[in-house]
Amino acid sequence: MISPRRRLQGWGGIVEAEVASAMDRTETPTQSSRHGASGQPGSSAPASGPHGVSGLLREILTVLSSRGAQPGPAAEILQQHLNNLDEKLNLVLAEHEGMGNDLLQTYEQLSIVFEITRQLATVTDEDQVMEVFIGCLRAMFHKCCFATARNAPREDIRVCFWGPADFARDDVTPISVVVDRCAATHKVEVVDCEGDMRQIMACPICAGDIFVCALVLIRREDSRAFTSADMLLMDSLSLFCGDIIRKLRLLHELRQMSIDMVRTLVETIDQKDDYTSGHSNRVARYARMLARGLGWPDERLQTLEWAALLHDVGKIGIRDDVLKKAGKLTTAEFDHMKEHPVRSSEVVCRVPHLAGALDGVLHHHEHWDGSGYPDRLAGEDIPLQARIIQTADIFDALTTDRSYRKAFTWQKALSILREESGTVVDPNLAAVFETLILDLAAKNREEFERTFEAGASGVNEEVGPVRVGANPGAPEPFRLLDSPSRTNTTNLGGE
Repeated sequence: MISPRRRLQGWGGIVEAEVASAMDRTETPTQSSRHGASGQPGSSAPASGPHGVSGLLREILTVLSSRGAQPGPAAEILQQHLNNLDEKLNLVLAEHEGMGNDLLQTYEQLSIVFEITRQLATVTDEDQVMEVFIGCLRAMFHKCCFATARNAPREDIRVCFWGPADFARDDVTPISVVVDRCAATHKVEVVDCEGDMRQIMACPICAGDIFVCALVLIRREDSRAFTSADMLLMDSLSLFCGDIIRKLRLLHELRQMSIDMVRTLVETIDQKDDYTSGHSNRVARYARMLARGLGWPDERLQTLEWAALLHDVGKIGIRDDVLKKAGKLTTAEFDHMKEHPVRSSEVVCRVPHLAGALDGVLHHHEHWDGSGYPDRLAGEDIPLQARIIQTADIFDALTTDRSYRKAFTWQKALSILREESGTVVDPNLAAVFETLILDLAAKNREEFERTFEAGASGVNEEVGPVRVGANPGAPEPFRLLDSPSRTNTTNLGGE
């Protein structure tokens, strides 16, 4: 009897010949992976059998059997090894497939995080933060419906859907249940439902320890079920989102604190003259209203508000006998009064953060026809920020009391602005400002009138070097101050 070892040795030549023949018919795995059947990069060719190596060995064994080789122990051993090899290859391929899917999902998640981080550079409020997060998550959960929800004390749940929802929006009971649980645990919660909402995942958005809202993902019947990887991703992103909102709130609080401190300082300066108390705050309000009407973004509005609040801060350096003088100003006194825009800019320029407000502070007394100060700029050479503050400044001066005259009505003030369009004020801004004031008056006339009753009783200010006749009803034109005299005139500023 021939031993298995000798039988295998006897088959050596046959095996060698059959391997060569099989190799001619079947490419190696390396060749196939690089070139494929056509020999060109990128193409693929079918391997011999279920897997390249095990398939090749199976073919050799089949050929040996067809040539009359007796199975015997050697063949059984080879078959057993082939089965083991095939089983291990299946495990390796399954593992590689799982790793490939995990790698693809990780890549998608990193892409979402990168895109969110890129877009967050431009956000300024909480709604924009949620818009960025939901917009980026749609790429991964494109068949889900998104909403934000919050359960307020003693109130029904508030749900805001971000985009279309093909189910009854009135029935938010399932959402309420999972949001309640999410708000209590501050963890991602998932519940299975019946009907159009097959599954709901609620992710807590918390600014520190404060629950802001829940980001809700609603899975419909035609979308895949949420996985543990989805929950881990949403847990990380909801923490990230909450941190961004917390920082925005802190930034808002710091800005508000800064504005409140500046308002307090400005009020202190305004109170040097009883007739200018509250002026800078009102000018800031009017200027912001006008700029918003022009479509300015929030960041630009904030800078404008700083400029309007601080435009007269330099009056702290103007002598009281000049600032409060009710009678005629001498040429020297008027020249001293005209120093306040430069003095204001010298104060503001010491704060680098307020560099964007300098134009409005320095040039709010320039006139459209070039007759203003300190640099006698004309037309559009005057910075737009300064032209907006000037318009607001003049209107507030006209509608507030002075030591030498009572306030004009707001209707008369608008008429004066209209007359001086193209001479003192920017004609386009004057027209926009008038439209905005008329719109406000139309909304609530009584409340609007009461606003100016306060000005008539002494809440007032000063503006640019512009005068009208002492009689508000007189036909005298509203003209630039061409002399320092106040005799029989109404001064709107320049002091």
